[in-house]
Amino acid sequence: MHQVRTEIHISASPEHVWKILCDFDAYPEWNPLVPRMRGAAVPGSRLSLPTAMWPGGPVVMPTRATVEEATPPRRLAWRVNMITRSVASSLHDFELSPDGAGGTHLLHRETITGAMAPMMWSVVRRFEPTFVQLNQALKKRAEASA
Repeated sequence: MHQVRTEIHISASPEHVWKILCDFDAYPEWNPLVPRMRGAAVPGSRLSLPTAMWPGGPVVMPTRATVEEATPPRRLAWRVNMITRSVASSLHDFELSPDGAGGTHLLHRETITGAMAPMMWSVVRRFEPTFVQLNQALKKRAEASA
């Protein structure tokens, strides 16, 4: 297993941050990692990610994902399987925790598993700066509208 892990504090409630994370239609307005996504934050539903950000710039990379968990306002997770889950699988998740002062602690991860995980890791680990950018953009959007 290989994992990119980033965290940030957001001065907005988990419920407010959750609404922004699940509003996929608004991703082009703020999300630097996944500027377009279609689907619904419902467990078992399919998501379409027609474009994504790669280190070095945007790329058209049609990808299908499955929502593994959507527990408002705590956790949103989707999985992309390359060929099959045992060959290579990527779990993208956001965990939101109340901070006790009305804000949110966000844990944002990408976990790579499967036989090809070591090969995929050389590319996926370069996404950490973009994850940090996403976290900052989410913070800015949530705090501005809270």
